[in-house]
Amino acid sequence: MQYDRLYARRAARPVPALFRAGAASPAGVIPLTYGFPDPGSFPIEALVAASTQVLRTHGRDALQYGPIAGPEPLLDLLVRKLDAEGIPAGRDNLLVTSGGSQGIDLVTHLLVDPGDVVIVEAPTFIGALQTFRNAEAEPHEVPLDEHGLDVEALGALLERLAADGRQAKLIYTIPTFHNPAGVTLTEPRRRALIDLARRYGVLVLEDDAYSELRFEGERLPSLYSLAPEDCVIQVRTFSKILAAGLRLGYLVVPRELLPRLLQLKVDVGTSPFACYLAVAYASDPPGTLDRLYAHIEELRAIYRQRRDAMLGALEEYAPPGVEWTRPQGGFFTWLTLPEGLDAAALLPKATEAGVTYIPGSSYFACGPGTRHLRLAFSFLPPADLIEGVRRLCRVIAQAG
Repeated sequence: MQYDRLYARRAARPVPALFRAGAASPAGVIPLTYGFPDPGSFPIEALVAASTQVLRTHGRDALQYGPIAGPEPLLDLLVRKLDAEGIPAGRDNLLVTSGGSQGIDLVTHLLVDPGDVVIVEAPTFIGALQTFRNAEAEPHEVPLDEHGLDVEALGALLERLAADGRQAKLIYTIPTFHNPAGVTLTEPRRRALIDLARRYGVLVLEDDAYSELRFEGERLPSLYSLAPEDCVIQVRTFSKILAAGLRLGYLVVPRELLPRLLQLKVDVGTSPFACYLAVAYASDPPGTLDRLYAHIEELRAIYRQRRDAMLGALEEYAPPGVEWTRPQGGFFTWLTLPEGLDAAALLPKATEAGVTYIPGSSYFACGPGTRHLRLAFSFLPPADLIEGVRRLCRVIAQAG
C-alpha cells in the first residue's frame, strides 16, 4: 500500500529514531547517553509489598478505569507533598498524567495551533521539542548561560514579537537542573521571567522533573510557587524519584485551566493501579510521606556520587579547551568542545572507542549546537562513568 499520501503533515518527514541507553548499547560500549534512573535504586521489594496491599485493599478501584484527573488518594497525597514545598494547591489544581511527557503534550494541545509561537531554551529537552514540532508550532530560541535562561534576551524577543503583532503562546523552561545543560535559573531571573510572562500575556510551562534531586546549594522557589493561579503551569514526574516504568506524572495548573485540560485527556485516566501503588509506597506510615522522602534522600546520595565521579574524571582527563557545567543536582552535564570540533562528527569515532553520548545539535530548535554534547551520569556506576569519560576525552584529544 502507498502510505505517503495518507500521512498528516507532522508525520510526513521521518525523524531518525533516537538510540536508547542500557540494553540497546553495543557490547563493550559505555553509554553516557540517556538519563535513565539508576536501576539498582528501584525499591522493588517495597513495591512488591505495596502491590499486594493495593490489590487486597483497593483492588476493585485499582484495576478499573479511573477518574480522568486521577484517583482521590493520589491527588490528596500530591496536595500534601506540594504544600510541604510551599505550593498552594488543591485537587482542582491537579491532573495526573502518564509521565511528565504526557503533561507537556496536553499543555501543547491546550494552547498551540499550527504556526503558533512557542519559546524554548537553547538548548532544551528533546522530547518537548518533538512535541512542539508535532503540533506544528513555530519555535523561537532564547539562549542559556551558567545562570539559566537569559531573561534579557527573552524580553527582547517578546518585544520583537509584539512589535510584529505576534503573540507567543508558551514559554517552555526547565529552570532547575536543566536537561541537557545542567544549569539552574537564579531566583532573580525566576522573578524576572514571571514579570515578563505577565507583561506579555504568555503562559510559562515549568518542567520540574529534577528539582527534588538536589545535591548541594539552597532550594529555590519554583516558578509556580511565585505565581500560583496565574501564568505558570508546572509539570512534575515520579519517574526520577520512584520508578520510570510506572509512567506517572502530574500537572499543577491554575483552576480555570483544569476543565479544558480534562477534555483533552482522552486516555480514560492514567493507570489507577500505578496511582494507588505510588500512594501505598509513599504513605508509610499512613498519612505521611516519610518513606518517599527517605528514598529521595538515598537517590540524592547515589546521584551525587555519580556526578562527582563524572566531574572528577573530566577534571583529570579533559584536554585543554574542553568546558563543562557543574550541576548542583539532576542527571546531566553539558560539554563544550574546543573550536573547530563537531560533536556529531566525533560520535562515530567515540562509539568505535567504546563510548556514546548525544550530540548537542539534537537539543536545539534552530541553532546548530555543533560544539556541544550531553553526558548523563545517572544510569551507570562511578567506575563506568570514569572509564567512559576517559575514552571520550582521548577521542577529543586525538581530534583536536
